[in-house]
Amino acid sequence: MITIRPATLADAAAISIVHCSTVDAWRDPYTRQPADEATLGLFGRWYNGGDWMSVETCAIHLNGMLLRGHLPLVAESKGDIVGEAEYYVNREPAPFGPHLHLSVLYIHKEWQGQGVGRALIEAGEEHARALDCHALTTQPEPEMTGFYRRLDFQPWMRAKEMQTTIGGTSPPLTQLSQNSGPPEHLALRIGRYQCGVQGWETLWPSLAIPELTALRRTVWRGKLDGTPVVLGLREQFRTPTQADGYAWLPPTASLMPVVAALRVLAAQESYSAVDLLLPEDALPELRTTFKLDYQTTVDLWIKQT
Repeated sequence: MITIRPATLADAAAISIVHCSTVDAWRDPYTRQPADEATLGLFGRWYNGGDWMSVETCAIHLNGMLLRGHLPLVAESKGDIVGEAEYYVNREPAPFGPHLHLSVLYIHKEWQGQGVGRALIEAGEEHARALDCHALTTQPEPEMTGFYRRLDFQPWMRAKEMQTTIGGTSPPLTQLSQNSGPPEHLALRIGRYQCGVQGWETLWPSLAIPELTALRRTVWRGKLDGTPVVLGLREQFRTPTQADGYAWLPPTASLMPVVAALRVLAAQESYSAVDLLLPEDALPELRTTFKLDYQTTVDLWIKQT
């Protein structure tokens, strides 16, 4: 018998156990060679799977979700937590609209294939309707697409990460010095690796782990060609001379001035190149002006609620 309930801060240790159960081999974050789990510090454990790999960082992550009104759920069997799902509440403009984004779905290794994942997603649907969210979205790993199809998710949007060179004329933007929250009435259209809320959190670190806080993150806001925008750059861990770019702007606004601005801002921050996850349908126009080298593809799936 599986029961689903909202997670609490007291669940952090059990949630960490669920995530760690799926690690086949722990690896050193610098050499990528197999490592003894006991020898890895907080950063080493984080590298092997994120915030959930240590109780300390899992508790901070979970606390942040709860304070910001998001929806972590746990699956229990006889009082033991056997799975976790994390839904982020997003209320961006169309075409995204109000929706829940399923960012994390982890099932304890010994409970996989027993209906736990289905139960967590069905619970997410119920919460979406209660919150007046019209859909669930997620970005499944390739090996999980069959599972999501069986639950009536469908491919919706495709984005491609492209690398571009830097340079150009300085844009009239103001750098933000403190976290003012995700921009209202704008959509995350460049850098949508998960959802708008998570893109924002990426630019404002919550973990006081030196290896993470040392990564440069810079955010600007202002107008480009009369269009309100918020732009961000985050230094890449393995290639500190390169950055990942993020951009919030109105859904129908052109990406051309935004890409141009990110190239300039990257140059000002002394990067040699910037990676931009761009909507696939915008690439033909952007390629008329910018040299873009393909890196990878990210697919966003949707299920109407």
